[in-house]
Amino acid sequence: MNNKLSIKPATAMLAVVFSSVLVVSGCSNTSKEQQGAIAGSVLGGVVGHQFGKGNGKTAMTVIGAVVGGMIGGNVGRGLDQEDQRRINQSLETAPNNQKVAWDNPNTKTNYEFTPINKYEGNVNGQPTQCRDYVMDAWIDGRMQQVHGRACKNANGQWINAT
Repeated sequence: MNNKLSIKPATAMLAVVFSSVLVVSGCSNTSKEQQGAIAGSVLGGVVGHQFGKGNGKTAMTVIGAVVGGMIGGNVGRGLDQEDQRRINQSLETAPNNQKVAWDNPNTKTNYEFTPINKYEGNVNGQPTQCRDYVMDAWIDGRMQQVHGRACKNANGQWINAT
């Protein structure tokens, strides 16, 4: 059995950062860059821990956390308030499978966000509206794709549920 982690780091980083921003966007004073750095550090540490043995495993975990924090901070900085507004609006109003695209001139990032379907799910045991989505982001000329699920919480805010 092969236990090696098989994931594209940049795609995983974008997924974690987007999830963090979506979850805490309306209720935190933490900046997107800080959220991304935290999420990136955690993911980087997990990925780094998959490599090395003994003291080398510890070193790779630390290196992964540091590099992940730097990458996550950069990606998190990319999702600004306008991007978050567009994502939430797309989740709220876009028909199934309708792509919503925009360019962010401040971060030089292009996005395509596609809500896939709308259905009844639950958050903390309470029935609520949920949507699956696909988000493509072109960061530094490279496309990263995230598949996820968002649901409304009790306050009517969209939160990541993946």
